[in-house]
Amino acid sequence: MIMESNPQLDPISEFGAARGRVLICDDDWSQRELLTLILRKNGFETLDTGLGDECRRYAASEPISAVLLDIDLPDASGLDICEELSDAQSTHQLPIILISGMDQADIVRSARRHGARFFLQKPYDPAAVIALLERALDETSPW
Repeated sequence: MIMESNPQLDPISEFGAARGRVLICDDDWSQRELLTLILRKNGFETLDTGLGDECRRYAASEPISAVLLDIDLPDASGLDICEELSDAQSTHQLPIILISGMDQADIVRSARRHGARFFLQKPYDPAAVIALLERALDETSPW
C-alpha cells in the first residue's frame, strides 16, 4: 500500500496504557523483532510466533486486538490462516494485516478475498505499519 504522506508516530508516556495486543506471525525472526520494536514504541503489547499453527492457537486463545501476518510461513499459508481466522466465530472480528515481500499482480485482491483488512508490502515504512494498524482497529472498534 502506498501512503500519500507519512503519519507522525504518536508519543507514549513511559506509564501510558497499552493500546492493544498485536499478534505478529512471521517466520523471519528479524522481522518479528523489528515489528515488536515498532509496535512497543507506539504503545502496543505484542505476542509473536514464526509458525502458522501457533498463530491460529494464539489468536483463538489469547486476548488479541489485531494480527500482523506474513503470507509465506514454513508450516502454512498466511492466506489460508487469514481466511480461517476471518471465518471462525471466535476470531472473525480480528483485523488482519497481511505483510509480505510477494509482488504478484493480484496479491492485494487475493489478500482481501481471504479476509485481510489491509496488505503491506515489504520493505515497509514503520509509520505505515502504525497507521494501518490504527485504522484497522478504529474500523473494528465497537464504539
